[in-house]
Amino acid sequence: MKIRYYWLVLCLIIISNAYSQEQPQFKSKVYESEDGKLYINKELPVYLHLSVSPDADAQKYRLNSQETSAYANPMYLDTEGYNTLRSPSAVDTATRKPVYPLRDIIFEVYADSYAPRSTIKFGNSSVFSQGGKKYLNGQAVIVLSATDQTSGVEDIYYSIDGKPFAIYTDTLHLQEEKEYSVKYFAVDHVGNAEDVHEAIIVFDKTSPVTQINILEDKHENTISGRSRLELISEDKGIGVSNIKYIIDEGTERTYSSPISAKYLSEGEHTITYYATDKVNNQETRKSYTFYVDKTPPTIIEELVGSSFMANGKEFTSGRTQLKLVSFDNRAGVKDAYYSVNGEEYQRYDKPFYLSMGSGNLSISTYAVDNVNNKSSGGEETSRADIPYIDLSGPTLDFGFNGPMFRTNDTIYISDKTTISLKGSDKEAGLNNLKYRVNDKKMNDYAEPFSIDKEGYNDVYYEGFDNVDNSNNNTFSVYVDNTGPEVHASYSIAAKGKQRIEGRNYDVYPSHLVVFLSATDEKVGVDRIYYSINDQSEKPYAGLISGLKPGSYQIEIRAVDKLGNDNTEKIQFAIVQ
Repeated sequence: MKIRYYWLVLCLIIISNAYSQEQPQFKSKVYESEDGKLYINKELPVYLHLSVSPDADAQKYRLNSQETSAYANPMYLDTEGYNTLRSPSAVDTATRKPVYPLRDIIFEVYADSYAPRSTIKFGNSSVFSQGGKKYLNGQAVIVLSATDQTSGVEDIYYSIDGKPFAIYTDTLHLQEEKEYSVKYFAVDHVGNAEDVHEAIIVFDKTSPVTQINILEDKHENTISGRSRLELISEDKGIGVSNIKYIIDEGTERTYSSPISAKYLSEGEHTITYYATDKVNNQETRKSYTFYVDKTPPTIIEELVGSSFMANGKEFTSGRTQLKLVSFDNRAGVKDAYYSVNGEEYQRYDKPFYLSMGSGNLSISTYAVDNVNNKSSGGEETSRADIPYIDLSGPTLDFGFNGPMFRTNDTIYISDKTTISLKGSDKEAGLNNLKYRVNDKKMNDYAEPFSIDKEGYNDVYYEGFDNVDNSNNNTFSVYVDNTGPEVHASYSIAAKGKQRIEGRNYDVYPSHLVVFLSATDEKVGVDRIYYSINDQSEKPYAGLISGLKPGSYQIEIRAVDKLGNDNTEKIQFAIVQ
């Protein structure tokens, strides 16, 4: 009779639970999956037993092979993955007769000798590999996963910085910013374990730090057209990936070499810059504002002393001095130099005497500003080409028309006060005046003006002569348009209230005295007026008394020292 049913018994050795930094050893074993499939480590021997009962404790008989005894007891599965144990001619379990068409009885078993393959990922962190190390930023998470083609992955094991291996259950989070050694491997359900992988991970969450240097010419925040802007960035972790910069409102660019100011227009500019490291830690943007000065100084020669004209030629005495005056638009003049009659250039310190002997006088001069812009020099200038130079601007002054009050160092005016600006120039003559109030635009001065805005106001004004020399001045005024606060008090308390002609009045006896006063926060009270029952206004002299029985309405007006006034009304009644 052919074998119709087999019972497969396989040996299983339990894995030790003692895990350490050394990779744990896993015993080969058998695994039955949830869907009833049977997996066996391909290295394990297989023994077949026969039982006539499904009971677990029923007697079992080991099967022996007569024909292939050399390859049985134990036998080994030859094929990776799917294997079968077969008995020909299936028999119906109810009728005990063969089933037609004839078919084999098949027992499936899966042999597995391949270890799983595990991988490591890092969530959403930016990763950069260098020198066998992986650099992470952001949340610095480690996600381990593994696949197995046959019995499936049983567990993944990991060890961080030499600690004992532990079973991986969830995402690993790195907290400390440092270098980590992460070892990991996976084992399948039949005890195949892969070799240990190791990842050297550097957790880097620190952004680079960038500094700006000015190469060549620099004075405070002013540079020349020859200057270059150098950006230097340092990173404590993986290193800098790139430096980005924007000049003014331009296009963002990647920094590669110092930026030449030659291509920038003269004037103020702002460079915004930041660095990013190789794991995308980005530095907070920084800005540096600077001024590009490409204009050399202006140098003017002025003769100080007497000169004399004879026969169409100008002569100077040995007591005549040459004065050099230099101006610069931004950086300021650093030095001026001069050469007289072709001699070596000398640094100019102060006016010097022109006692150079007889003959025509020739002068060459140049000036250098604090960012080394140099005015044109070396060209001889004859004395006849040097006219008298007017270098001083107009003399400026101001005055007020209308209410004005000065106390200590403060000038108080009202909106009725007009301001006059004055200027004079003894040489080229005054050309025009310009002014502005606070931060408003400059205006041409034509006639006195007033200021409406109450409070402190700054007046800035400039005067220009006919050769465009200028001078400026600033003064402050306080505009007070608010009148005094009026107060009235009574010499005696009211006796009560009484209704007279449809109105309620506080009632006082006939010996009542009314006192008037006022206060002004800025310039003080100048005078007080009052009017009783719509009569003519009178100056307040000290008190109001001698009132006869009847009802009264008193209008009180107080005036400050700028003519600002304020009015209040009081009403009461006098009884016998």
